[in-house]
Amino acid sequence: MQSASLEIRDHLSSQIRSGKLGINDRLPSERELVEQFNSTRITVRDALSKLESEGLIYRSNRRGWFVTPSRLEYDPSSRVNFYMLAEQQNKEPNTELVSKRCIKGPAKAREVLQVKDNEKLVELVRLRSLDDRPVLYEIIYLSAARFPGIEKKDLEASLTTLMQDDYNVAITYEDNRIRVSAVYDQVAESLSHINGAPCLGVERIRYEGDRVPVEYDQEFWVHSAIELRAFCIS
Repeated sequence: MQSASLEIRDHLSSQIRSGKLGINDRLPSERELVEQFNSTRITVRDALSKLESEGLIYRSNRRGWFVTPSRLEYDPSSRVNFYMLAEQQNKEPNTELVSKRCIKGPAKAREVLQVKDNEKLVELVRLRSLDDRPVLYEIIYLSAARFPGIEKKDLEASLTTLMQDDYNVAITYEDNRIRVSAVYDQVAESLSHINGAPCLGVERIRYEGDRVPVEYDQEFWVHSAIELRAFCIS
């Protein structure tokens, strides 16, 4: 006999796959689902969590649950910036600068960027959205000496373009390490996730010229918002 949680999940999944619930449509509230299925809030939440883990729905803090839109296709071997990638796929991108500060920074970032003991790092924290849905939380480290005054620039625009136009830095190479990870605390809250929710973690090192490191990033992607697609030439 099928559990109540699976019955609710299957019902909502069928409505989504048939198109009765369309992209970004709001699901019935937890209270409405409890009444509709004569169930409990715990059972309903379990069903919704299953659908979320499958990438069919997403939550928005204080607004409820919604049907997940199509994923952003992303080729990690390419250097197309976030805005260009989103616009190519008919999505509306946005970036919010969460914080900026000049600090000593973590040992990993200092090691990667090869900064001297007396040098500071610029730390930028940004939240990026597609069609008003937060999908990416990123922490960026730059050498303050290599990018003097960058904290006074428009940091919600493309950082790649800013580097090129204001600092004559052209990114020539990237090293991306991608793994399944989890989000906690401020990252989870910013992405409307619960603590420990799965995400796609990207550790990125960007280089100029002859492999000179200029940027170290930690990215946390909502797993249902992105699809990795690599093109190989034989």
